Amino acid sequence: MSDKGGMFVTMEGAARNGQSRTIKWNVIAGHNHGPFIPCGASIVLANKIADGVKLPAGAMPCMGLLSVAEYIDALQGLDVKEVIE
Repeated sequence: MSDKGGMFVTMEGAARNGQSRTIKWNVIAGHNHGPFIPCGASIVLANKIADGVKLPAGAMPCMGLLSVAEYIDALQGLDVKEVIE
């Protein structure tokens, strides 16, 4: 058993120049803060609604509704860090 957790995302595809490209984006958590990782987007979107931002209605992916920086900022105060490979 460990107090560490994370989210690991690998994106593969073609870069603008046509060459293949792989990007790995990870969110790493310690001190049992891993279960908070999925909450980041909800925190950002709830704060936007509280600030009066009009968001689309209905179920959908939140892609384009928040930035990575906003997501990481929402997890401040937790032992969570972004790692890009």
